[in-house]
Amino acid sequence: MAKRKRKARPKGELKKELIEQLQLLRNACEAYDNGLEAIGKHISLSLRVLLHHHGQSRSLLEQLGYRKGRFFDSAGPLSPRNLLTECNLVGLRVTGEDGYYLPLISMGGSPKPMKRVKFLKWWNDPVLKDNKKRTFCRRELILHVADTDGGAHVDPELEEAYLAISRENSLGWIFSKNSIESALKGRPELACMRQIAHELLCTLSEYVPELKEHAQPVIPADPETTPGR
Repeated sequence: MAKRKRKARPKGELKKELIEQLQLLRNACEAYDNGLEAIGKHISLSLRVLLHHHGQSRSLLEQLGYRKGRFFDSAGPLSPRNLLTECNLVGLRVTGEDGYYLPLISMGGSPKPMKRVKFLKWWNDPVLKDNKKRTFCRRELILHVADTDGGAHVDPELEEAYLAISRENSLGWIFSKNSIESALKGRPELACMRQIAHELLCTLSEYVPELKEHAQPVIPADPETTPGR
């Protein structure tokens, strides 16, 4: 079958598409904050559209020249001296009955000020380490959720390390009550999607003047809302 001709989109159309994608991302963040944890899968898809640039995948931000520069980082680097697991994009909320994974923005923000780092460092440096010292960067987390776990596709098999993070509590974070221990509730990888979205919106609203109105960060009205409840 002959390959059909393709025609370049005008830059103005790409900018319109970007505004629509940011609207979708912000709406998904609001839904997550209101308790719909599964919308984290749609957040991953928006992040993929905006950020992933490899092969036939063309990042929308890259097409418009907005993927350059520095991005806000709320996680910081993993500590080489820390022998425990780490996931600095999320925290935990403990109630009298359970413990839950929450993105930092749902806990009032990062305990330390966000720093600006070069995009490739932000995109590729590890932000999560599990109990077997397997690590994930933002790019890997986004692509696992978007490409294999319900964002754009549902694969019949999942990569072993990602399966362990998302289903088997390989972070090892637990809640204890009356000497009974249980894994934290919620999906840490989806909480990461929400926090990465927050970092991206902060970056675009702060440093791309024409996007300030459309990329305003979504701040939870009630920071104590727990996704999934």
